[in-house]
Amino acid sequence: MAEKGVVMEIKDNNLALVKMTRTEACAKCRACVAGMSEKDMFIEAENVCDAEKGQWVELELADNGFFYAVMIMYGIPFVALVAGILLGYFVVSPLIPFINRDILSCVMGFGFTALVYLWIRSQEKRWESKKYRPIAARITTPAEKGE
Repeated sequence: MAEKGVVMEIKDNNLALVKMTRTEACAKCRACVAGMSEKDMFIEAENVCDAEKGQWVELELADNGFFYAVMIMYGIPFVALVAGILLGYFVVSPLIPFINRDILSCVMGFGFTALVYLWIRSQEKRWESKKYRPIAARITTPAEKGE
């Protein structure tokens, strides 16, 4: 089901800043910091329905965009974490015997994860396409309570 939001601003590059109220499922997930704070969130979406400020729109994610976005933000860093831990435990720790093997593998795992997040951030322009960005698909009526 598409999510609904109100257009707060139209930007020059045909992007709409949409204010959405988090649904119950989002509030219970708590996977992100936004899930623990305020009820409203702001999202930039492609304005394909030519909505104007103040209009309600339905937001959709094109094709498999959600799956790819999740893989980029969670799958790649997870692989980096595991690779860093294994590399630190089995390859680097025998070369440095005076450092605790567990601590070294943990630090390397977190280090690899941090590097991957930096790499993902550097590739943001490349991934800033319609495939991963929500689309304001159509103009609609205001969201009802519980919707």
